Amino acid sequence: RRSSVGLTRAASMSLRRQFSQNPPPPLRTGSETEEPLEKASQWARAPHEWITQRVDIVRGFVASDLSDYVMRFSMLLLGAYTLYLAWCESCKADYLAYLAGVGEALLDFVTLTRGSLSGATVAVCLSVWLLTVRWMRRPAPIYLIDFKTYRHCGVDGGDRDSTAGVPASQERFMAESRAALNRFGEPCFTEKSIEFQEKIMKTSGISEMSIFPESILPKSGQNPLGKDAEVLGLSMKGAREEAEAMMCKTVADLLAATGTAAEDIGIVIVNCSLFCPTPSLSAMLVNHFKMRSDCLTYNLGGMGCSAGGISIDLARRLLRGHEQKGSLALVVSTENITQNWYRGNDRGMLLQNTLFRCGAAAILLSNRGSDAGRARFKLLHTVRTHVGKDDLAYNSVIQEEDADGIRGVRLSKAIMQIAGDALKRNITALGPLVLPLKEQLKFFFNMVARTAARGKAGKPVKSLARSLVPLPLFRSLVNFTPDPADQPLPSPKPAARAAGKLSPPRPRPEKPEDPLLKALPPYVPDFTAAFEWICVHTGGRAVIDAMEKNLALPSHYLEPSRLSLYRYGNVSSASIWYELELIAENGNQCGAHRPDGNLPAVPRKLRRGDRVWQIAFGSGFKCNSVVWQCMRGS
Repeated sequence: RRSSVGLTRAASMSLRRQFSQNPPPPLRTGSETEEPLEKASQWARAPHEWITQRVDIVRGFVASDLSDYVMRFSMLLLGAYTLYLAWCESCKADYLAYLAGVGEALLDFVTLTRGSLSGATVAVCLSVWLLTVRWMRRPAPIYLIDFKTYRHCGVDGGDRDSTAGVPASQERFMAESRAALNRFGEPCFTEKSIEFQEKIMKTSGISEMSIFPESILPKSGQNPLGKDAEVLGLSMKGAREEAEAMMCKTVADLLAATGTAAEDIGIVIVNCSLFCPTPSLSAMLVNHFKMRSDCLTYNLGGMGCSAGGISIDLARRLLRGHEQKGSLALVVSTENITQNWYRGNDRGMLLQNTLFRCGAAAILLSNRGSDAGRARFKLLHTVRTHVGKDDLAYNSVIQEEDADGIRGVRLSKAIMQIAGDALKRNITALGPLVLPLKEQLKFFFNMVARTAARGKAGKPVKSLARSLVPLPLFRSLVNFTPDPADQPLPSPKPAARAAGKLSPPRPRPEKPEDPLLKALPPYVPDFTAAFEWICVHTGGRAVIDAMEKNLALPSHYLEPSRLSLYRYGNVSSASIWYELELIAENGNQCGAHRPDGNLPAVPRKLRRGDRVWQIAFGSGFKCNSVVWQCMRGS
């Protein structure tokens, strides 16, 4: 057996003649494969010429850090040159004088001796050294060159070539649900389940433009799959077709819009929670676009609707690594519902059928300084919060079988409370990074005042706090807003009983709410002072309403999220990118594109320097935030 390294013209010509004379047989799969073991053994015994392509050799040298080798070699040369210059047999006294001068300079620097030029020289040298270390340790900026989402041709703004998927009206969805049969030919859903889904569909806030995969809703003219649906449509093949149609079209549009060749991509990250085949979805992209062999691929699964932020954070960590200088990262966020259409009657699992829709988003990131001029956004912060140590939070969104053995995703009734707790932890970590100093001080003083007024710091501190908080000087500082209707607390001392008369025992009254603490609620920072735009994951109308209420946002601030839910439904981890695309197109006028939308008094577009906050929730339970700065206005 011969072995050769390097590609020569003679070897390549020999290889081409060999394949032209004896072309390899076509690949066969499944039942078409004949005697695979015998063919493999024949192939192993036959002589082969192992050839390494020239492009791989060149890429291997380019991938190595040449600057590191140059610096090491330069240090060795400088060291040798220093020894050469200092070599002198009769200069012993000069060396001793030099060392004494260095020691005197260090002593003057340590003892703060004024007027010492040598001490000042030491300080300057240390300053230069620290500035050099600081400059070398600075994190590389991460730029978002561009992003694209899959938008069906039947949806406003959709590409006419985007034909995968079927826009579903509520009547069509309910008709398919009534016609759905299990493998025994029996209806999948009871009449109560049909009524429940119909009720949720009418109040979901989703329009009739959102799309389902063809495996669930066949196109017009095609017959329903009936009892063979799980074999013919809701299969691994159908799920692969859905993923490939959504992802590949979106990535192709992104590469075309940015003028990027697939061979230039160094990192590929794909997140899809409920569909994790082998080969992976990231491998599907590498195969479809013929990416290079040293491309780093990652496939994130099971992380829910917040996986989009996790993918961005992973790309950030990789791009800031020492080995990924001058690299491009492709991030794809999608969800697959072909094999996750619940066909049972558990109400906790039926919600997923009415909320989730098809969609995908592709994002191109770069750490190259040359891309700053064409980038649309710059990454500022990523904050991830995971409250999975709590059992209730961990089980709030879980994939499992129902009582009949039918697999689905169960949503807990306490999910809103769990999401609120995760949000509180996330914004507590995010606040110091983005909020103005004024808002941070208000939050801090409010927290101190509430702690002291409860008596957790001792009775003297409690008395002092309760006397200072109502004063006009401190009211605005701690967010004290008393209600005139509130009456002062009654005296805690009971009235004196008549002598010789004993009253019968009475039930202990409930402790009334403290008016001072009622007038001193926890301070919610003004996030509109930190962000011009906010993209909240479209988990449902209730999620968006709760975010607006808890963050005390103006009514128009979350209109991009409501419009995204209205047009596309819950597209899982890709939803925050649909919202950002709507912001880039419509600015703060998103409310004009849906019924009962809210509009601000002054129209505004996305401008250079604007900050965008993307926040999403996911199973586990997780809450993740990503903050961007706009570099090109719309």
